[in-house]
Amino acid sequence: MDDSPSYDNTDNDRESDSELDCLYDALKKHDDIRFATYRTAAKLRYIQRRTFLQHIDIWNMIEAFRENGLNTLEPGTLVNRARMETLLASLYTSLNKRLPPGQNIDVDKTSSLLSTWLVFTYCQDDSSRLRVFSIKMALAVLACGKLMDKLRYMFSQITDSNGQLIPESQQ
Repeated sequence: MDDSPSYDNTDNDRESDSELDCLYDALKKHDDIRFATYRTAAKLRYIQRRTFLQHIDIWNMIEAFRENGLNTLEPGTLVNRARMETLLASLYTSLNKRLPPGQNIDVDKTSSLLSTWLVFTYCQDDSSRLRVFSIKMALAVLACGKLMDKLRYMFSQITDSNGQLIPESQQ
């Protein structure tokens, strides 16, 4: 049985699908790592580096969530791919402002690749819509920054203002 990703190809998504195929082919190179935790970490690190998220810290990620209105949405709210690409484009645009001249990132290509990977990884149906909570957690994991800052942010997303865990049915 073939392990390659399966998805519908449309004219708009052919380039990003090709990039996703290349990404998955590159990830297969890590399959010879014996222990699953190390193998998973190596694959996530590769995705992080390929999508330049090692240059975006958790604080810039949180600011992008605020700028794009994701902080006011309920965790279970579904976000379409266009809105997710807008979020990612704003992340990469602000990153390009901080990078030295000549080291700019192709915003459209990189945000398309990352959104395609997120949809393929987290979308449970063919709607290409993801829960706000899934987007926040995936990007928080892949962002750079101190582990404690990331864990605090993640904890803040699953608790109420009193520090009590929010029931899963409300997320």
